[in-house]
Amino acid sequence: MKNNAVRISGNFKKMAVKSVFAIIFFIFTYLLLIITAIGLSVLCAYAGIKLIIFYPSIPTFMLGIGIGIFGFLVLVFLLKFMFSGSKIDRSYLLEVTADQQPELFKFIKEIVDEVKTDFPKKIYVSSEVNASVFYDSSFWSMFFPVKKSLQIGMGLLNSISVIELKAILAHEFGHFSQRSMKVGSYVYNVNMVIYNILYDNDSYNALMQSVANVSSYFSAFVAIALRIIALIQVLLKKVYVVVNLNYMALSREMEFHADAVSAHVAGSQPLINSLLRLELADHSLNIVYNYYNSKIENAEKTANFYPQQYFVMTHIAKAQKLPIESGLPIISIESNKRFNKSMLILKDQWSSHPATEDRISELLILNKPTTSVRNELSSSLLIDIEALQEKVTELKFQGVDYEKPPVNLEGQRFQEDYEKEYCASSLPELYKGYYDRKELYNDFDDHTFDNMPLSTQASAEELFDKETLDTIFTLQAIEGDLEILQNIQSGLIAIKTFDYDGIKYSPIDTDALITYLNGEAAALKESIRMRDIEIFNYFLNLANTQGILETFKEKYHNYLVIKKRATEQQQIYADLLMATDFMRTSTPFDEIKTNIVEVRKIEVPFKKEIQFLLDNPAYVEELGAEQRESFINYISEDLKYFGNNVYYQKELDLLFIAMAHFFYVINNTNFRHKKLILSYLASLDNSKMNALTSSQIESD
Repeated sequence: MKNNAVRISGNFKKMAVKSVFAIIFFIFTYLLLIITAIGLSVLCAYAGIKLIIFYPSIPTFMLGIGIGIFGFLVLVFLLKFMFSGSKIDRSYLLEVTADQQPELFKFIKEIVDEVKTDFPKKIYVSSEVNASVFYDSSFWSMFFPVKKSLQIGMGLLNSISVIELKAILAHEFGHFSQRSMKVGSYVYNVNMVIYNILYDNDSYNALMQSVANVSSYFSAFVAIALRIIALIQVLLKKVYVVVNLNYMALSREMEFHADAVSAHVAGSQPLINSLLRLELADHSLNIVYNYYNSKIENAEKTANFYPQQYFVMTHIAKAQKLPIESGLPIISIESNKRFNKSMLILKDQWSSHPATEDRISELLILNKPTTSVRNELSSSLLIDIEALQEKVTELKFQGVDYEKPPVNLEGQRFQEDYEKEYCASSLPELYKGYYDRKELYNDFDDHTFDNMPLSTQASAEELFDKETLDTIFTLQAIEGDLEILQNIQSGLIAIKTFDYDGIKYSPIDTDALITYLNGEAAALKESIRMRDIEIFNYFLNLANTQGILETFKEKYHNYLVIKKRATEQQQIYADLLMATDFMRTSTPFDEIKTNIVEVRKIEVPFKKEIQFLLDNPAYVEELGAEQRESFINYISEDLKYFGNNVYYQKELDLLFIAMAHFFYVINNTNFRHKKLILSYLASLDNSKMNALTSSQIESD
């Protein structure tokens, strides 16, 4: 970074020191185990040889060899990590060269020079919304330099500007820009050593099995070795926790430092902008992925994901009324916080990255000016971008097994299907998201219609204002916080301290905080209930004024009938889901038989409800041929599910498919009727506005 390197923070130094002590603790423990294992191996070899010499015979020869093998296996277990490595799977990556992409390589070279690190060994393009520097890691990489490679996701290049790409790559290279950062690499490798000893044992287990299969004499000593190894693993798991927690804490500080490097190279704002947009970019690409997952059965795919990702990203941005600058949505810190009003902060000690909010706060404190005005899409750095995107897309499809040769769908087909699905799953804009996660007011009876309140002067704009929507988001945040606090209170979440609204608490404080938040939630619910009544009265008056009160009553009643039934249906489904949970895990035979009896009891109302769906015209739109067939196949059979100590898989398939279709039908039907009534109410408001406009024109 030119003449002045980014200084290491005091907290980074503190975490680095703690990590070094954790490494020393591991080395001491490990050397003690190695010395013991070597002594055991020598002792076993000596005992085996003596046994063979003093009592020469085939049995004693086999026993002597077995004793020697026992000591050898324990020692090999502790040393096997030296001969293993962590190889990166590159099958999903597309390598690019300087000849193919000269402008990209020139751009990366400039960043490398500014950060004062080494140019990547190789540069790859992946399909995802990310970027990373990686290398093949092994025990020996702690002692010998390893060249690192860079991978950049096409989904990332498709959703950030050139200056934002500079910020992201400077962050990645910043991890290796100073010697003091290398302590993180040492801690990482020590962590990998312990992980290898504890969990990466497939080849070692195969060796043990091969030795045991040679002779019954050997198998006895293998069994003893396994017991010794189990004790070693218990000890090393405790060491692993100590080293890993310190590594994660250091890793979070390394992220802050890499952010500081990025800010010095590109400025604070470009990295902030990209951090705020990446979730939207990733969500948009996943929508495209999910669409083509659903097309596998029809052998349909696409030649290029990325125009479709960009289409979805900008479509969502426009729907949420986000500003778009230089072709990219701009997500402000304020708009991001609006949908997440949680005040609960848990410092996740097992997380390798700090929270995005914390990273943004630190970048704002640095407040480094943006160093470039290159706001064009970062994919503009690439030559023949469309051909490269198509190659990356093809790599993504290479693992898909189609029953027949697939055909490529036109991008226009995707856009039409997406807009159709978006329209079907969206509620009228009048409500501004008020009903996205809540139902309409239903705390009334038929007498409410006969005791209509006086006309109100309120408007829909006032009823669905920002303050009302913020109340909804705040209540949702409090309810989410309460669930986490209750898990802390019960011990399901083990944590020493947490912050709430800027104040530090310990688990013993949760009782008082839960009581306080329950009170806050109750007040917000009452506020929302009062607003629901105002909204109901507003539309009730509109219907009366327009002379269609009876139609209003009928439509609202139809919605309430479906809603009430949906609540009952959801409970039936939840009961059956819980009752069948044992089928998804290893369960003793006696328990399976007992649980099957309970399942069959709960199936009685479930089957009755399926028959209700088949007979009721209100559900006909959601009942396609596939759903109807699965329901009929399921209710027409007396399914047993289990017998002779084995599950009947075909019968289980009938049950689980029927359950999945039941969940789909009841929820989609409920949403459709919810949208029908909300669209009807919106039409009443639209009629009112048209009447006011006409009246204004006449008076003019």
